[in-house]
Amino acid sequence: MKPPMLIDAHAHLTVNDPAYPVSPPFREVRDPMTAERLLAALDEHGLAAAVAVQRAHVFGYDNSYVVDSAARHPDRLAAMCVVDAQAPDAEATVRRWAGRGAVAMRLTAPGGNQHGGPGGADWFASPSSRRIWRLAADLGLSMCLHLYRWNRDECLRALPGVVRAFPGTPVVLDHVASVEADRPEPYPGASELLPLTDLADVYIKVTTLNYARMPAAGVNPADVVTWLVSRFGAARVLWGSDVTQTPVSYPDMIRIAHESVSTLTPQDAALVLGGTAARLYGLAPA
Repeated sequence: MKPPMLIDAHAHLTVNDPAYPVSPPFREVRDPMTAERLLAALDEHGLAAAVAVQRAHVFGYDNSYVVDSAARHPDRLAAMCVVDAQAPDAEATVRRWAGRGAVAMRLTAPGGNQHGGPGGADWFASPSSRRIWRLAADLGLSMCLHLYRWNRDECLRALPGVVRAFPGTPVVLDHVASVEADRPEPYPGASELLPLTDLADVYIKVTTLNYARMPAAGVNPADVVTWLVSRFGAARVLWGSDVTQTPVSYPDMIRIAHESVSTLTPQDAALVLGGTAARLYGLAPA
């Protein structure tokens, strides 16, 4: 039997190169995770491919490095770009990155992870933001949303209306949509997440950011993944490392990922660790 294809669906690339300037207040990138370094890590740990996710806190909206890296290694990397859906030139920006090979667009709230930032869901759900969704549908791109705990519930309640408006456009929720799976059930935020199980275009990504918080709380990562798969199905759950963002070594990220699917069937484990991402991002035949 052919071994399952493993894919890191959330790998943040970084580089020290004047061709890819960092955004203030950064002056340089320490210990960069270049595309070549990531590919070496994939090879070392038996992974076939990865999704290169723009590190917006470092490079802002200039997605050049992830798209250039994916262009150099199209069989191993797919590019996910971060864009501002409310910018006046948002549609032209999406067209530009898609034209350079990006397969997904990622949106996040203004103010980032600063608690008390602007409320509401306009950053992805307003009429102006929906221009991006319409364009993504036309171009065959997937969408990705990064929610925080401070805006999670409000945004999850707003999401169904957007998803239903653009049927067939995959929507990936990063980091289990910031549902607090590091706490005992019922997980805070789950009551807003679970109604989305009826929307076939919604996918859930679980990352080391989620896993790293669980041991201290006495929560087993495998229990959380089993819970997600039992609700959404393995074909709508995918794993990513969050490398360079979450301070865990890459070997440990891979180890925890394998442990997190230990209670699943081999078929479901293969989907979570690679099959779902392969289908979403065109990294291998579904």
